[in-house]
Amino acid sequence: MNTFQGIERAIYEYLIGHASELHDISAKTIANKALTTTTSVNRVCKKMGYTSYTELRYKLSNELRKNVSTPGCHINQHQIIEVARTLILSPVVYLYSRGASIVSTNYLSRFLSLANIPHLVITDVHQLIRAEQGTLLLISKSGETNAVIEMAQNSKRKGLKVLGVSHRGSTLDQICHLNVALEEQVDGISLYGRESQIHSLQIIDQLGKELLSF
Repeated sequence: MNTFQGIERAIYEYLIGHASELHDISAKTIANKALTTTTSVNRVCKKMGYTSYTELRYKLSNELRKNVSTPGCHINQHQIIEVARTLILSPVVYLYSRGASIVSTNYLSRFLSLANIPHLVITDVHQLIRAEQGTLLLISKSGETNAVIEMAQNSKRKGLKVLGVSHRGSTLDQICHLNVALEEQVDGISLYGRESQIHSLQIIDQLGKELLSF
């Protein structure tokens, strides 16, 4: 994540946010939107582990088709609705994640802003010292990241509502009041494991649509 700054970060976030549409989007289109060149687009793709944008687009398309047909990637709409309702009713929402999941957190933050829901993306547990009410939503692919687990436990002790997006059966899943389950653990050495978490982003996308529909 820290590899990308400035224009490269904008390109990276565009690639992640439009993963399901890349088969219809050219490198030139992405370059124009980021006010840069196709060379920059290909450079970002290489940092993500691909030889070029063409390879990234091809492999993402194949992976998405595989995910659509995989029962483990099914999104529980009831859980989505319950989480959305909780966020809307909360006086303030805190968001926390680590590593690659920060992309999903930033994506959700945009939806919360559009829905006019007061929220704060936090980076340290000390930012919750004065928090006495509200909801904390944590995003973790594995649900086993120590910093995320500690944040969930501390927040729960403070009386905050704790929500999660994590692997089914994980430690985080067990701590949370409500968790939208990533039913299949994503292989850490897979194409997606390098830089992105497509299933998490798909969940956030569905959650965002619910938030904007209330």
